Amino acid sequence: MNRWGTLNPDDIEHMRSVQKQIDEWQKAQFPNATLSGAGNHLHREMAEAAEELADCFFLSSQCQRLGGIPMGIPELCWLAIRGLGYSPVSVILGKLAKNKRRNWPENPDTDGVYEANDDDENKAQNES
Repeated sequence: MNRWGTLNPDDIEHMRSVQKQIDEWQKAQFPNATLSGAGNHLHREMAEAAEELADCFFLSSQCQRLGGIPMGIPELCWLAIRGLGYSPVSVILGKLAKNKRRNWPENPDTDGVYEANDDDENKAQNES
């Protein structure tokens, strides 16, 4: 067994309880939903999740390099991307290419975080 463990009976019970609450809300909120529509939306969200996991891979690798995170987090991100049905290499290198095209500030914000300024990139694309 890996250090991330597996679902135990309590986890499954909690997950089912949460799913039931979500199901009730979804039935009321989206009465005309179809399996096809939900499946298409799931596909979109999984693609976004894979890209977010690529970000997590970047940041956990950086934290690991800087000495502040144990081994295992980047590997978990890699496996999660694969678990979503995507190639970790393709997703991560695709995200790297996207990040290289983005506008980044010279200095971090007050929390020490560098956030890309995509407004500048979007503005330039809209003006072309």
